[in-house]
Amino acid sequence: MRINEIFYSLSGEGTSMGVPAIFVRLSGCNLNCSYCDTQYAQEYREDLRVTQIVLRLQLNPIVPLIITGGEPLVQADEVGNLVFATSGRRTEIETNGSIDPPKSWFKDVGCWSVDVKCPSSGPSYGSFKTKWLKRLRKQDQLKFVVGTQEDLDFVKGFLNGMTLKPTVLISPMASILLNKKEGIIEEYWNREWLQEVAEFCKEQNARMSLQLHKIIYGDRKGV
Repeated sequence: MRINEIFYSLSGEGTSMGVPAIFVRLSGCNLNCSYCDTQYAQEYREDLRVTQIVLRLQLNPIVPLIITGGEPLVQADEVGNLVFATSGRRTEIETNGSIDPPKSWFKDVGCWSVDVKCPSSGPSYGSFKTKWLKRLRKQDQLKFVVGTQEDLDFVKGFLNGMTLKPTVLISPMASILLNKKEGIIEEYWNREWLQEVAEFCKEQNARMSLQLHKIIYGDRKGV
């Protein structure tokens, strides 16, 4: 498997936010979102067998496993083997929703977190595969990253008249701030935008989800 990084941290978003977990970040992605914050995952640092990954996971044998990317389903067969090899551990997979859900091992995953790309994602907009709507369960998540009013209008139209089993997550996009004094890039959330998204979530009965890892650690890898 093409691996970018394996690390232990807190789950940064969604229904498991704040829970200690071990992450396996896979390399490679089939999309190119305008706001992507993990461009570095396009390159891989290691090529590991499933058995080698399992050995590393044993350093944190109790906590959940979160498989992310990049896009994990680019390596769907290998990911399925990893899920099978770690069947005693709760597993969550984060996917961009542009690849159909796997048939044979879908139910073996404890939680699927599936993106629906909004207009501000740029060229990735419209890539969502509707088969996910039929497969997602109560324990899964359907996530929308929103950065503009156009995104909110899209989400409202998408959800209109729809009864969904998974938790609907609305994740407001962070803004970028260049700290010229220290020569670093910082991310922050505009309070007015947060309040607008909060009101939208109340209207739509959706769950607002910030990125905890960015609040705590900023724009760092391996956290």
